[in-house]
Amino acid sequence: MSTTLEDRYGRSRTAPNLRRRRLIISAIAIVTLAAVIAWLLWTDVLGLKPSVVYRDTGHSLITDSQVSVMFDLTVTEGHEAACAIQALNPDFAIVGWKVFVYPASTERIRQITETITTSEFATTGLVYSCWLT
Repeated sequence: MSTTLEDRYGRSRTAPNLRRRRLIISAIAIVTLAAVIAWLLWTDVLGLKPSVVYRDTGHSLITDSQVSVMFDLTVTEGHEAACAIQALNPDFAIVGWKVFVYPASTERIRQITETITTSEFATTGLVYSCWLT
C-alpha cells in the first residue's frame, strides 16, 4: 500500500487552487466596489456637489416692449448663480435676452421675477438656462 505525503499529512492538491480562487474573487470584488464608488462620486447621484435648478412658473406681457418672467430658482446655499432669460415672438424667434446674476443666499429656493426689454412684440418669456458662477 502506497501513500503519498498529501494523504499522510492531510494536505490536498486543491488547497492552493482554492486559495488562488479566493484571492481572485476578492480582487474582483474590490475592483467592482471601487468602480461603483467612483461612479457615484463622478455622477453626483448623492447630491454632494453644489447645484442650480430652475422652474418656470409664468410670464406676463407688460407692454409691447417688455416681458416679465417668473421662476423658482433652487441653488445650493452659499453659492452664486446666473440665469439667462429670453423673450420669444409668435414665430419663436428670440426678441429679448438678458443674463441676471444672483448673489449667494442662505435661502435654498427663491421665487424670482425679472423684466426684460424686447426689440418687438413678444408672446412669451422664459428662462433659457441657469448655472453656478
